[in-house]
Amino acid sequence: MRLEEDWEFNVLGVTNYRKPGKLDNYFRYILEHHDHIDGDLCEAGVFKGRSFLGTGLLLKEIGSDKQVYGFDSFQGFPPVQHENDDLAKFDDLLREGRISKDHYAKVKRNLQFRSLSVKSPLCSENISLSSDFSAANIEELKQKIRFLELDNLHIVPGPFAETMAENRTLPSKIMAALLDCDLYMSYKVALPFVWSRLAGGGYIWLDEYYSLKFPGARVATDEFFNGKADKPRKHRREPGDFERWYVEKLFSR
Repeated sequence: MRLEEDWEFNVLGVTNYRKPGKLDNYFRYILEHHDHIDGDLCEAGVFKGRSFLGTGLLLKEIGSDKQVYGFDSFQGFPPVQHENDDLAKFDDLLREGRISKDHYAKVKRNLQFRSLSVKSPLCSENISLSSDFSAANIEELKQKIRFLELDNLHIVPGPFAETMAENRTLPSKIMAALLDCDLYMSYKVALPFVWSRLAGGGYIWLDEYYSLKFPGARVATDEFFNGKADKPRKHRREPGDFERWYVEKLFSR
C-alpha cells in the first residue's frame, strides 16, 4: 500500500520520508545507493516502528527488493544499565573534551526542562519522552506491517546479545543501518554486528552520537572506532536542528 498524504503517515505512526525531517540524510542515502551497493538494511531499536515502516514503504516505492531487519527487545530497557549510561557521564565527556561546551549546556537545559514533568530523579529510564520504551507493542507493529503489505520487513525480537550473535545468518550483508538503541551495551553489541556485515560504501546512522540524554552511545561508538580509519562524521546541519552523525565504511575495509 502506498501512503499519499502526510496525515496518513501521522495516523499510522510512520515516518514520512517525503517530508523534511531528522532522517533526511538516511533516506537520501538509500535513494542514491540502493541500486549499486549490496546488502539489506537493519535497525537496532525499533520501538513503535516509525522509521522501520517508513523505510519499508520507501523501498517499495523505488522498486527495491532489499529487506529490512528490525532488532528490538520490545520490552523496554533492561533492568540494569551500564555506568556509562549515567547522566553524570556527560560531565566526564566535557572534561575529556569529547563534547563541546555548547553541547553540555544543552544537556543541562534538557535536564531542566524534563525535571518539570518528571518527579522522580532523572536517569536513563525517564529522561526520554518515551520513558523506558516499554510501551512498544509488537503485535500492533505486526498488524501495521500486514495492513501496509510490507513483506520486506522482518522483526527480530529479543535481547541484542542473542539476536545479534556472530553465528546469526541474516542479514548476511548490510547496505545501511539505523542505530537508535540508546544505551552503552546496546551499541557495544550492535556496532560490531553491523560493521562485520556492512558493505564497502555502506552507511550507519548514529542516532545517539549527538544526544542530550544517552551518553553511553557516544562512549561505545568512540571505543569501537578507536584505531579504525573509519570515523563518525557530522552531516551538514540544518538551521535549528541537532547535529546528525553517521559513519560510511571505506571501500577498502
